[in-house]
Amino acid sequence: MLIIYYDGFCKMCSSTSVIWKKIDWSNQLAFESFRTLNDYPKAMEESLHVNKNGHWYTGYNAIIQISKKLPLMWVLLPFLYLFKLIGLGDFVYNKVAKNRKLVPVNQCGEDGCMLPPSQD
Repeated sequence: MLIIYYDGFCKMCSSTSVIWKKIDWSNQLAFESFRTLNDYPKAMEESLHVNKNGHWYTGYNAIIQISKKLPLMWVLLPFLYLFKLIGLGDFVYNKVAKNRKLVPVNQCGEDGCMLPPSQD
């Protein structure tokens, strides 16, 4: 089982997780917004984290691990590995991750809204 820790404040991250859930026909993926955890590593705010049998993968490497579990994405694996080899995969992933927008949907309570710290 692959446990995917995504950012529930990130619309792109949440939408991608929904797509992955739909194409996970073998139910090999579990999803958890790290924002629901009481204590999580700060690094989770910066990149996708995947736990596979106690081994952690982050960022672009996490995308590769997820793709290995989803048959519809197998056709992309050679390209993902090629982009990893030439450094393009990590470069693009880091650019997207750094510039994503965070919106704390459904995070408002009696004490106001819980906003994440600025990424600047």
